[in-house]
Amino acid sequence: MVDRGDGTFACDLNGATLPEFSECDVAVFSGVLEYVNDAPRLIGHLEKTFSNVIASYSILETNGGNRRKHGWVNDYTSEEFVALFASFGFEVVHREDWSLQRIFVFKKG
Repeated sequence: MVDRGDGTFACDLNGATLPEFSECDVAVFSGVLEYVNDAPRLIGHLEKTFSNVIASYSILETNGGNRRKHGWVNDYTSEEFVALFASFGFEVVHREDWSLQRIFVFKKG
């Protein structure tokens, strides 16, 4: 974890207790969710506070090789990733490829 300066919140998303987030409209995860052991638990926690989530994710379709060598702990296809967020009331309103990642914009329905 690296503090990126004012306006960012560095925390352990794999800890026994997830952090309490101050009320905000948007959560941004860039190069983070691949390292989260229990993504459904985190997204369920986000659903309580955020109405929008912007997330990049190295989807399985374009990064299928040895994901563990990067330290990634989960393996979602694009549709599985969208379905995961949908199960907590988020709908994908935009998706765009960037390099070998896909950027998703989710909005609470």
